[in-house]
Amino acid sequence: MDLIVQEGVKRDISIIKLEPGAIQAIKTFLADKGIHQPIRIDTNFSGCCDASLCLRVDNTLDTDLTIELEGITFVINPDTYQLVGEVTISYVDEEGRKGFVLKSSKPIGEWDGFGVSDIKI
Repeated sequence: MDLIVQEGVKRDISIIKLEPGAIQAIKTFLADKGIHQPIRIDTNFSGCCDASLCLRVDNTLDTDLTIELEGITFVINPDTYQLVGEVTISYVDEEGRKGFVLKSSKPIGEWDGFGVSDIKI
């Protein structure tokens, strides 16, 4: 279990799991862009397919669930967390497939965990 903060109250809950290589890829991305803001786990709607999960640079809201892992702050809206559950973040760097893969314990679409994405700014 990880320690999170919600509206100033700390409690134990597991919201994020990082696969090997993911945290370093996030740190490298943030350092290359000179960004010091949290990373938000959010839903993404493309208009043509099922909803998916994404990462984006954002500010922390008072109502967010937050967790700091290896110096990076991750945030997620409590409603989004209720919808998707624990999120596993991995990073792939293969020919023709490079980016972050997000998979939730409560899949929100049939393609959950298959697509790759960048961190949105």
